[in-house]
Amino acid sequence: MQTFRNLRGVLAATMLASAGCAAPDGESTGTGIQESEAPGLSSTNGLVSINGLSSTNGLSSTNGLSTANGLSSTNGLSSTNGLMTTAAGRATVSYLVRCALPAGRSITKKDQNGVSYTYSGVLGFAPEWETGACGQICQDYVSACLMAHVNTAGVHIPLWLTAYPANIGFTKSPTYPHQEGSFFGNLFVSPPKAYYCNGKDFDVSVVPGRIGANQTGAPYTNVFGAPLSTYCADYCTAADYPNAAGGYKACAGFNHVVTVFRQ
Repeated sequence: MQTFRNLRGVLAATMLASAGCAAPDGESTGTGIQESEAPGLSSTNGLVSINGLSSTNGLSSTNGLSTANGLSSTNGLSSTNGLMTTAAGRATVSYLVRCALPAGRSITKKDQNGVSYTYSGVLGFAPEWETGACGQICQDYVSACLMAHVNTAGVHIPLWLTAYPANIGFTKSPTYPHQEGSFFGNLFVSPPKAYYCNGKDFDVSVVPGRIGANQTGAPYTNVFGAPLSTYCADYCTAADYPNAAGGYKACAGFNHVVTVFRQ
């Protein structure tokens, strides 16, 4: 199993406004949801790397981030050390909040210089983390969601996410016909666990920086083997009828899986 690189990239500084990208440093200038789609399912990728994640340390180790306390609290996300003190770290925070909190919820945090940043929720995988602890299920889903939003080339594209929680679900969208892949693991433990598998359409309409594009520097590895020889469907447990084509509820011993479809 290949080791992770020490991921220190930053979000691309400029993107076309029509791409629906989140603003640098997570300023609240839009949710990234495609207006024609239901909230909680559609999102936009663009996280170049997960700042602070290395082959030995998880996100909870030295990044001013605690899973024992709510994100909105001082002890949950520190303003004086770790993620909030760098642009790359704040980019990671913006996606943490996007994944964890639902639309309509947000947190405001300051950096070490007293500058305030507001981060908006979108998908709602772990709403409890706003004010309380992030347990095993929370950690697994936020981890999978973070990985699903990585684009190592900094190219922002819309995605359709499916997963077991009722507010997400396994309903497919005709606008997003291509099953790219599934993500699972836990980025908060040390060493972190970060895995993916190929969806049946991972090599269709390939996007730079995504699965199928010969990624470099990605934080996850294909847990089932060589990229061109295995698929999620060969090893994972599909969603229950009638949503078997909508994603997977278990892969490689992980029961909190996020499946991604792209246009």
